[in-house]
Amino acid sequence: MEKSRNIKVDSPVKLIFVGGFLGSGKTTALAGIAKRLLSLGKRVGIVTNDQSDNLADTVIVREMLEGLGVPIEEVVAGCFCCKFEELIDNIEKILVHKPDILLGEPVGSCTDFVAAVANPIKIHYHEAFRFAPFSTMVDPDRVRELLLAETESNFPEEVAYLFGKQLEEADILVLNKIDLLAEAEIKRLVSALTEKYPQKDILTISARDGAGVEKWLDILLSGRPGANTVLSQIDYDRYARAEAVLGWLNAAIKISSDRLFTADKFVNDLFIELRESFKQEKGEIGHLKSVFTSGGKSFWVNLTNLTSEPMVSGEPMATLSKGSLILNARVQLDPDKLEKIVREDLAAVAERFGVKAEIDDLQCFSPAYPNPPHMVRESVDSEGKREGEPS
Repeated sequence: MEKSRNIKVDSPVKLIFVGGFLGSGKTTALAGIAKRLLSLGKRVGIVTNDQSDNLADTVIVREMLEGLGVPIEEVVAGCFCCKFEELIDNIEKILVHKPDILLGEPVGSCTDFVAAVANPIKIHYHEAFRFAPFSTMVDPDRVRELLLAETESNFPEEVAYLFGKQLEEADILVLNKIDLLAEAEIKRLVSALTEKYPQKDILTISARDGAGVEKWLDILLSGRPGANTVLSQIDYDRYARAEAVLGWLNAAIKISSDRLFTADKFVNDLFIELRESFKQEKGEIGHLKSVFTSGGKSFWVNLTNLTSEPMVSGEPMATLSKGSLILNARVQLDPDKLEKIVREDLAAVAERFGVKAEIDDLQCFSPAYPNPPHMVRESVDSEGKREGEPS
């Protein structure tokens, strides 16, 4: 590790990091937490993370927190674990604004966060930061699919392994999207998680409508030390294979027309077209997400599996003649196949709507083998002392 930087803060900044698999709702949850912290008079900053540029999450967070003075930075071209120095660079940019609390969202295919990120920060920057309990967001569909094996999945076993490791290293498991569940199903899934992970706090929330978020925030602000669960064992070859099965596409697209069109209908139809194409190829969706922006307004669309319908959030828009679309797709397909499908389906839907869709930038790849530069497997306390090290 490079020599520790001399990071000066008036008092230790609380770090609230929220992990979780693709599509679990981390972005919406963090934006909601940020708004609540601001209402409590706290100064807040956010760091987002992706394997490539043109990240929808960063745009969404900025839109959700527009005008509230929240500094937002992003780490791209790799996860926090593998881009540790860039993470510290971006944290330092936010520290200029003197935040009380810094929120972070590791990329959804990441695990081993505590050993590769939290522990090095505790050791080298313990005077500047204090970790809140590390939360892993959990989508009910993924519990049924990857943990309980109750529903059919095209994902290989390695993805279930990655998902399990994300749950294993959490201090708190946060079952999200309870607004979509019956009470009996919430209890059943909580019971299943409790049986599998009896030592963990398990909370239920709806990031979309705010249910349960206050209780979660109380724990995060309690002063209880966090990011303490180091994975005792992880097979990086299995982890790498889990990431490698995903085609990872980020695209920036200009949409224009000589006549007015309905933007949300256009994006919704594009998502349905893509979903059907992925079904034909047995390409399981990790997450399909977009942000459409026009005239200073934005809405975003999410799709997290092959059987659900696209979900629209943000500001509704009247008919318009132009806008910009950021499209992020994480799908179990070869990158060349994924790119071909996206280009063909985009062209088909654009022709159907009579609009012009110009791709300004498109990157499509499989994530590289994870290679964190720093790894500390021992438990580390808030003072930066490793397990067994004298105080």
